[in-house]
Amino acid sequence: MNATDKMRDLTLKNMIILVTYIAVLILCLMNFKSIMSFIGQLFGIIEPFIIGFVLAFIFNIPMKYFIKKLPIQNEKTKKLVSAILSVLLVIVILVVLIMVVLPQVIDNIRTLIDNMPTIFNQVEKWMDYFLTEVKISPDIMTKIEEFQQTFGKTILSKLTTWVPGIALGVSHFTSGIINIFMGFVMAIYMLFSKDKLMRQVKKVGRAFLKDQQFEHVTEVIRLTSSTFENFLAGQLTESVIIGVLCYIGCIILDIPYASIAAIVIGFTNIIPYFGPIIGAFISSVLILFVSPMKAVIFLIFSTLLQQFESNLIYPHVVGSSVGLSALWVLFAVSAGGGLFGIPGMIFGLPTFSVIYELLRRWTNHRLKQKKQLQQTVLEK
Repeated sequence: MNATDKMRDLTLKNMIILVTYIAVLILCLMNFKSIMSFIGQLFGIIEPFIIGFVLAFIFNIPMKYFIKKLPIQNEKTKKLVSAILSVLLVIVILVVLIMVVLPQVIDNIRTLIDNMPTIFNQVEKWMDYFLTEVKISPDIMTKIEEFQQTFGKTILSKLTTWVPGIALGVSHFTSGIINIFMGFVMAIYMLFSKDKLMRQVKKVGRAFLKDQQFEHVTEVIRLTSSTFENFLAGQLTESVIIGVLCYIGCIILDIPYASIAAIVIGFTNIIPYFGPIIGAFISSVLILFVSPMKAVIFLIFSTLLQQFESNLIYPHVVGSSVGLSALWVLFAVSAGGGLFGIPGMIFGLPTFSVIYELLRRWTNHRLKQKKQLQQTVLEK
């Protein structure tokens, strides 16, 4: 076969591949809803495996630390002991949180429920003051009254439809607890069988990929793993520090619902950039109904705390784990939140960081090739 025939066969092969891709794309667009429904059902089935993988990834962070620090010569024994210590550490943290934090949260929730009549009376007084003291035109007053009547009717009509939704929510909550428990068991299995699973994955990769492709995929996985590990470890550590400092500050300043505010601030702080703002807003609204002055004090305190966190804690704890400027951090969090909600806001930043790093390496590689090509042309 001469060069012309080879070129013709290659062109025909590319055309067949292109037509096949276009046909598959058209079929996917025509059956988009069915495909998305199938994907949703598939994710529902494999949800315990996904939870297990995420938990195993988190367990692996302290496990690596124990592997480095334990003075055990036998490598297999060291990994086994490190895995056991990693699981025990997470269990101890959960038990401490349940025993120390949960009673405080329950007490704050009970106080909040007891204060609900007072809160509603306070809101009613504010509304009466606003309507009587502030001069409002009769047309606006009429619209406000119409809105109140319409809102009341809407709530009454929705109550009948909320009952099945509440039952469905309880069912989802129960299944979610079961999936988390199954995921926890799978995470422990993955952690103890990590080396074996890694060997199996590498074996499959080498069987179906060329050597150069396998090296590229391995490098991408290594970059993704290190980026997510650094990000999660830093964010979780920083959130715990901020939550503890917030609780101590609220106790000192005698701010109500201190434990709830600290937990909200700690959890929302996992979300980069927007998390502290969301947490401060939610907590201040809750405190506002008890004492407006305390709410103002809490806003000032949370603002100072976030400044302290941004300038001192974040650089040392999280550091440059994502390697992005403030502009790209804002873009990653906004885009992730717009596409996937709160999970997208949390994991959008490390995901974009990986994409950014891969694009940077690819760009530098292309520029290096272009420079070498120019030098070769000049030498000729």
